[in-house]
Amino acid sequence: MPSIDNLTPSSSLMLVRDSCDGIQVFMMKRAQKSNFGGIWVFPGGIIENQDKEIAEKDFCKGLTESDAKGILNNDNESLHYWIASLRETFEESGALIANREDNSVFVPTDDELGTLEKLRNDLLNGNISFMSILIQLNLKIDLSRLIYVSHWITPNVETKRYTTRFFLTSLNEDMALRHDGIEGTDSNWFGINNLLKDYENGKVSLIMPTIKNLESITNFANTDELMSAKKSINPKDIPAIEPKFFIENGKWRGLLPGEDGYEDH
Repeated sequence: MPSIDNLTPSSSLMLVRDSCDGIQVFMMKRAQKSNFGGIWVFPGGIIENQDKEIAEKDFCKGLTESDAKGILNNDNESLHYWIASLRETFEESGALIANREDNSVFVPTDDELGTLEKLRNDLLNGNISFMSILIQLNLKIDLSRLIYVSHWITPNVETKRYTTRFFLTSLNEDMALRHDGIEGTDSNWFGINNLLKDYENGKVSLIMPTIKNLESITNFANTDELMSAKKSINPKDIPAIEPKFFIENGKWRGLLPGEDGYEDH
């Protein structure tokens, strides 16, 4: 496994749902002035101190720190990757994956929608914390709904380098998602194969980890089948992937571990 020293830990979450045209995935377009500006990505971001506080004050359920370390090979930030992915997903899409006090899945009622929208706006404006929203709504985020699916490390040609854990969850509840207008300037649900075709035809911009993660969730009949297949994978068999990019014959070329020439660069 490549060294992750001095890399910034971050998380990303693939939200998928069933539709009459097959499985769809939620994507957002990054603002031009942000990292990966103009690129379509999954919701996500870096681990923050508040993620540690959420863990310490027991505002999450479904996974223990010991469980998380077992899955992520004792990474010091283990549990916080799960928490950060759900916090960032709420900030960037409005999807709040949590349970009520009676352990039922949180789907906002008509009366709660306005309150939730106001709380999200207050959060985006820096007036409140994510944990304060959980307190007000009497919720705990549900980490058990996430499946760990991949680990990508930013190549060393980049100035900012991340060690990013990717997760997957199905979101078939009736939730209207919307980009935040700050880090994301557009968003939509896409058919996975259609999105990959749009990339090949130059209609959308994607980066390698996004492409490979999308390719890994194609050809499933529905989200139940997809989630079951991903859950059956032993986390120990999920490698850390660090692409290598270099200039060859005047053009940038990228290689993944196992490809010819990777070890020579």
